[in-house]
Amino acid sequence: MDTRLLTTFLAVLRTGGMTAAAAELGFVQSTVTAHVQALERIAGTPLLDRRPGGVSPTLAGALLAERARSILDLQERMLAEVTAAATEPSGPVRLQAPESVCAYWLAPVLPGLREALPDVSVSLSPADTRTALTALADRRADLALVLEPSPDPSGVELVDLGVQPLSLVAAPAAPLPRDRPLTPAELAEAGVILLEEGCSYSDEIAAVAAAADPTANPPRFGGIETAKRCVAAGLGVALLPAVTVAGELAAGTLTELRPPAGLSRQRLWLAEPASRWRSPAVDAVRTALIGSIAGGTARS
Repeated sequence: MDTRLLTTFLAVLRTGGMTAAAAELGFVQSTVTAHVQALERIAGTPLLDRRPGGVSPTLAGALLAERARSILDLQERMLAEVTAAATEPSGPVRLQAPESVCAYWLAPVLPGLREALPDVSVSLSPADTRTALTALADRRADLALVLEPSPDPSGVELVDLGVQPLSLVAAPAAPLPRDRPLTPAELAEAGVILLEEGCSYSDEIAAVAAAADPTANPPRFGGIETAKRCVAAGLGVALLPAVTVAGELAAGTLTELRPPAGLSRQRLWLAEPASRWRSPAVDAVRTALIGSIAGGTARS
């Protein structure tokens, strides 16, 4: 069997339709349709339920998808082992992480990684926890870094890289207490500037503010740099990783407040698929990240 058929089938399931799968794979739609039809002829049964809103797997299709992932993993392992038998680790490694982790944890690590592993190509994509874990399951990422108190995803192995402190920051002129934790009511009145949905610490402080004022509708600004500028302009307060605001606190363009009690401690985790074989390149990057971040960059 041509394993390209399996790759196409998984893309159709992942994207929910033939057109979206074709765009992702760089095919014309007729090629995707032909691949799925070829698989259905081989299987002797329909593999997809086709509806106006998209497609979903039949029982046979769901079973095929499970086996297809194993087959593609075995193919990847075979090719990597043949290559690795005579060479240093080489090839692509796809890594996903939150924006703050990309900019402040990984950026200082990547130059050393490139020097130590010149034949390994690391691609880095910003992603929230849910997106990154989905990418691992869908074989669109090899490793992920997630910032969460205690994630418990199925089918994923986690390595704890340490506690990552957060800072509640405001403009220096903000009329807010510095000598005690803010109350939820004070937090709601000051206005909370949030990051993208799915950011655990941002969602948590939004919930604290909402408990004090259910009518509050804090704005979401997506990126950390935008959030910092809005805070400095006096538009509200924001809870951000301490490493991302260290420069502004030192320069006096932001001031640190004491957050309401009871917020979760955030930890940085390295995530990888539990059952997927790890190529030499992925293994080398994994080892380097654990050593660099847990050993030096991460705060505890």
